[in-house]
Amino acid sequence: MVPKEWSYPILPAVGIMIMAAACSQEIKMKGFAEPPKVALEKCIEYSFEIDSLPDGQLPNRGYSLASINDTSAVTDDDGVKLFSWKGDYIYHPIRMCHDAYALAAAYQDIGDTVYLERLKRYVHRMMAESDEFDGAAYFPYRFDYHVNQQQEGLLPAPWYSGMAQGEALGVMVRTFLITRDSSYLEYAHQVFKSFLRPRDAGTPWTVFIDSRGCYWIEEYPVWPPSKTLNGFIYALYGVYDYYQLTKNERARDVLNAGFSTVRNYIPFYRRVGKPSFYGLRFGHFAWDYHLRHIKQLRQLEKMTGDPFFGIWADTLEADFNKTPSDLKK
Repeated sequence: MVPKEWSYPILPAVGIMIMAAACSQEIKMKGFAEPPKVALEKCIEYSFEIDSLPDGQLPNRGYSLASINDTSAVTDDDGVKLFSWKGDYIYHPIRMCHDAYALAAAYQDIGDTVYLERLKRYVHRMMAESDEFDGAAYFPYRFDYHVNQQQEGLLPAPWYSGMAQGEALGVMVRTFLITRDSSYLEYAHQVFKSFLRPRDAGTPWTVFIDSRGCYWIEEYPVWPPSKTLNGFIYALYGVYDYYQLTKNERARDVLNAGFSTVRNYIPFYRRVGKPSFYGLRFGHFAWDYHLRHIKQLRQLEKMTGDPFFGIWADTLEADFNKTPSDLKK
């Protein structure tokens, strides 16, 4: 059921065409705009039927073999790729997760134990590099970073990302499922604890409850929060994997709260006929992330069975398709 507070915002086709034509000169591939005013008094809590998807429909199965077989990449002594940052080579949590997902899929699809051994080396390095706070494992970024290139978005090293927490959780789950080594499952439990440790528990933090009662997983833990959409949803993917394995009720609570937040807030990311907001604080937008939002909303529809997410994916896709093609190149 769609609550009375919301209606699906599908504009008539003629209206969209007129609006796109009128605004075409203002449309850019990426940039900044005035952040939206959030007209939401209280977060509406939903209960979702969280579906068990077959392996081929799980998220994080699309990373290519070309990347993990790139012999030109700089690696450590164990073959774990390093990230170049301002003259240094460092470990990058998200990039390590993406390589680990690719290695797990390669082993599952091809069966070559070379990929399995490489996967375990990646996971062991992730574990070795992690920090522990109150029994929760966190994966550090050991370089300063400005969110959306904004001075007030400075994250001094070390900082921790909710997106990395979610992706690392998914990596631990899939490594356990492949190896049946309980040490990976035990570590997954430690990573999941970070989703139960809100901002008011102290530093570091990667989750918080906003003033309207919505639960957020923050990709960039600045304050006020950036509320970056794609990183939030990627993090939920990892919690989904963990829940499918463990049926942990706290994980189900996190998923219900996270999916509810997306349902409550997705209208405020939309810019009619233009690329959607990347996050809600700085007003950044980009077509490539707009397309990612569409894909992620379709994935949420599969995971929950809730057509709301698919309808909103259609809405954002209509915004993209009604934009003059020369402005999308």
